[in-house]
Amino acid sequence: MAENAPWILTSGNGCVPDLSNISDTPLKASGSTTGREASKLLEANATARFNQLPQVQIFQHINFGGWRETTSLNWYYVGDWWNDKISSIIVISGTWRFYQHWHYEGLFWDLGPGYYPWVVDVGIPNDTISSFQVTSW
Repeated sequence: MAENAPWILTSGNGCVPDLSNISDTPLKASGSTTGREASKLLEANATARFNQLPQVQIFQHINFGGWRETTSLNWYYVGDWWNDKISSIIVISGTWRFYQHWHYEGLFWDLGPGYYPWVVDVGIPNDTISSFQVTSW
């Protein structure tokens, strides 16, 4: 899992956000605030961060064709169906690291937000990705 991953994986339904490192700085009001106001600002910031989880879309073919999958989760193995079949990617938010082998092994490539209609154009050999994880957001 990414060193600074913004969630804690749980068994069953997926992930639970880890809000322990969230600061109220972006929403801090000017002047003095009461404890209650500060608490509301912190809660609003936590909600905003939760709604902005990193997200990536992977595609089977170049130019965003074929099957696609959208996720905010790390995939230590993309599964038998997706293994070595990813040809284009849209990074919606966050920075993602894509690995040649499962369990985040082998060569890797980092991609930030953007459209990548053919992975070869950014130095990733076509149909080689077996795992990926978010590295920052």
